[in-house]
Amino acid sequence: MSATALIIENNPHQGIGRAGEWLSAAGLELDVLRPHAGDLIPNSGGGHDAIVALGGGRGADWTDELAGLLETAVADGTPLFSICSSARLLGQVAGGVLEPTEAAEPRMLGKRDAAGRDPLFGPAPLTLDVIAWRREELTVLPPDATVLAASPTGSKDAFRIGDHAWAVQSHFEFTPDQLAELGGFTDEALAKAAGADEHIVATWQPIMERFARLVTGRRKPLAHFDG
Repeated sequence: MSATALIIENNPHQGIGRAGEWLSAAGLELDVLRPHAGDLIPNSGGGHDAIVALGGGRGADWTDELAGLLETAVADGTPLFSICSSARLLGQVAGGVLEPTEAAEPRMLGKRDAAGRDPLFGPAPLTLDVIAWRREELTVLPPDATVLAASPTGSKDAFRIGDHAWAVQSHFEFTPDQLAELGGFTDEALAKAAGADEHIVATWQPIMERFARLVTGRRKPLAHFDG
């Protein structure tokens, strides 16, 4: 039986995008749950081998339920990958601090030393292109979080809590055309995003494939992490 990942789609316009293709090609079956369409968020992964929580859920009616699911995943060791608002929610419930911001632009992140022994980010390039699109930012991470990549201005975009919960405050799953449909980006930002897209795919597709391999058991988590 194939390993399955529960995908939490918080917004019909912010699906898993091309990241779903990357995960599927690496051996994961995807079970998409849509709370925006009335699906109920479970208390735990419920037999799924992993959870991927997407963005678009800022201020949603089901925020408390999603927070509980993320907390449970951290507690029981279910592999978790959270993106955008779900990444910030994960950090907030674990003790981090949110502050308002305005961002709709491509960014380049630099790997931190602790990423070297991370099973997902360790083999990644030293710089990682992302699309920052948010109105809040997790500026103070939880005490037990490990920063994996940050911007030159100090934005802690990618982090891990414990050994199996990864979070990225920015985006990589959308194509340039999808970004244009989302709105909120200037023409200049969209042009820069299109120019960086090749690098985004080259960086993030392998990261998501490594997450899938970890889940399916073809890549074991390391026994010890620096951080």
